[in-house]
Amino acid sequence: MTHRPDRRRFLAAALAGAAAPAVLAQETRGLQPGERPVDPADLPLDRAGVWTLHFRYKPPRIMEVDGFDARGNPARQTAWYLWYQVYNRSGEPVFFTPEFELVTRNPPTANLDEPQPYIFDQIKRFEDRNITPERPGGDQNLMSTIQISRRPIPPSLPDAFPRLVSGLAIWTNMAERAPRAAQFSIFVTGLSNGVATQQSRPVPPSNEPITLITRKTLRLDFIRPTDDNRPEPTDIRPDTGNGPAETWLYRASGRLQRRGPAAPAEPKQ
Repeated sequence: MTHRPDRRRFLAAALAGAAAPAVLAQETRGLQPGERPVDPADLPLDRAGVWTLHFRYKPPRIMEVDGFDARGNPARQTAWYLWYQVYNRSGEPVFFTPEFELVTRNPPTANLDEPQPYIFDQIKRFEDRNITPERPGGDQNLMSTIQISRRPIPPSLPDAFPRLVSGLAIWTNMAERAPRAAQFSIFVTGLSNGVATQQSRPVPPSNEPITLITRKTLRLDFIRPTDDNRPEPTDIRPDTGNGPAETWLYRASGRLQRRGPAAPAEPKQ
């Protein structure tokens, strides 16, 4: 699903005091090559009782898959996907209901993850070569954003090997949705139960502030310095040019955005 960011999104970016650079995790047990671990971070807007999951990910990859065109006919499609893992050190089971939103800067677009089963299954089999009829989950038991939300994430003991839960977030036809996009961010919501109410600056023409409901979110920044005509699987890499590629912040949900003029994607805070 693609839509243009509206004013509410832009105002959320202007709210101060709600972001902190993520710290790459010290926990490396079970870490795969190329995987980047991210620890939870305390934010000023956190309230008592806020929990936050640990997160690991690999930079998004680009893959050609069998899909369908706009008329429903079989066709090749280009998919971007994010491989990730979460684990829980909160001490209690918690539900992870994720929302992955890919936001490009130029052109400005916002794109929610598309867990299409047919495409998901192809990427799952590419990532896990040990899937068989006898072992349909393979080694990793990769899940879509819908599947991963059905059961709580079990707690891992403080000093024990983390109980990793793995998933894929997928976007298709990004060359058509955001042609020549060289920078983008993925906002991951659902990793925490942190929620906060914030007031924007006065907004014309009434010059009244807007009340925003924001959620604790992880932002992942990426660059893709190649064009759409010759996509390679590993074109995308973390954007560390202006600081860490991972940032925790409070942000209005992308589901609030359904119409309105295009606005710039959020700058780094």
